[in-house]
Amino acid sequence: MPRRKWTDEDKQFLKDNYLHMSRKKFAEYFNTTPGAVGYQLKKLGLKRNSWSKEKDDFIRENYLNMTNAELAKKLKKSTCAVEKRLGTLGLRRLKEWTPGREQFLKDNYETMSNAFLAKKLGVTELALAKKLSRMNLVRKRKSKWSKKKEEFLKNNYKKLGIKELAKACNMPSEYIRNKITELNLR
Repeated sequence: MPRRKWTDEDKQFLKDNYLHMSRKKFAEYFNTTPGAVGYQLKKLGLKRNSWSKEKDDFIRENYLNMTNAELAKKLKKSTCAVEKRLGTLGLRRLKEWTPGREQFLKDNYETMSNAFLAKKLGVTELALAKKLSRMNLVRKRKSKWSKKKEEFLKNNYKKLGIKELAKACNMPSEYIRNKITELNLR
């Protein structure tokens, strides 16, 4: 789609209607992309705040008892929007780092990704990365894939499922999926 030249009339139309029309509707109206509309709205300093006091209060009252996905569903928002709003409101869910959870990190940080560890421990990747740093747990720069494991994967990816391969290689399933993709084995 060619770049749009925004006229003064177009800009006035945006100013008059930005509270009532979605970016998608503007994009259809102007025959452009929602991203282009968003850029123009930002350039004009036009910002909608769809977060009412009631919605903010609901988040404050329920964020400790509900997941972001549950909050999003209830508020008819995206999970990403809820996560961003939690940050804006300064609301964080803190998980206690028990000796058992710390030991789990020590035992597994070398072989598991931050994403996998965070999911297992029920924390964000950022919280996990900060904890690893505070515990001085730094991964050695070694390849996770030995030639032996790589050969095993090449020879068995059609015979075994992802979970079975992960167990045999002692690695998270996402490592197996990534390596299969990297080696174009599909």
